[in-house]
Amino acid sequence: MEKDKLMKAINSKGLSNSLISIYYNIGRALPFRAQRFPDGRDSKWYRSQFVEVYSVKPSGKGGKYGDAYGLYYRNGVREDAWENDPEHSWCKKGDTEPQSVPCAACGSWVLLDILGEPTCEPTKVYGLDDKLEFGKHKGKTLLEVIHSDWKWLKWAISDSEHFFCDIDEVIREREKDIQVLNPSDKLNFGKYKGKTIQEVFTKDPNYLLWLRENSEDFVINFSELYVTTRETKETDA
Repeated sequence: MEKDKLMKAINSKGLSNSLISIYYNIGRALPFRAQRFPDGRDSKWYRSQFVEVYSVKPSGKGGKYGDAYGLYYRNGVREDAWENDPEHSWCKKGDTEPQSVPCAACGSWVLLDILGEPTCEPTKVYGLDDKLEFGKHKGKTLLEVIHSDWKWLKWAISDSEHFFCDIDEVIREREKDIQVLNPSDKLNFGKYKGKTIQEVFTKDPNYLLWLRENSEDFVINFSELYVTTRETKETDA
């Protein structure tokens, strides 16, 4: 399996990844690198740090919890984990043995690289022609589900512990279902049903902005809309 494809599939789970779950999903490969964005908070500080994990000791029901041991890096080099309190850092830059990583079993971890080889089969990453092995669409191909039940698939990609797919393939296929609405196109739903996009934009532009934020089935060609509106104003003048 392509490493990049596997990493993208795992990272699509967002805040749910722990170092323990990453370890299982990459086929128990060691070492690997990961960084944490607590509760999804993103900053240069969090992006500057990562841990290189050398050992994982799962525990608890189903092995979902446990400890991970690794070394700390900042800006690509070994540093004290706590910059302002190096003496009490969980990992010091002079440590040669992997140290217990804080929050190893918590979520919000992002996989950066897989350095070692898997010792068992990594998690299955579905391709478009693969048939689903679980859920209400069991037996259908991923391709079929993309076009028939995007809402369910979107949930499975982000929230199901047992479903991973080729994200790039899925997005390319999903884009085939997204309609581009141009100024002359008419809405077939809502309070402006039967009106053209241009007419709605002239009367209630905030409605189109709301549609853009709340619909996944179409996109509004605002670039063309602005051009058409400007040309209309110039003609009227």
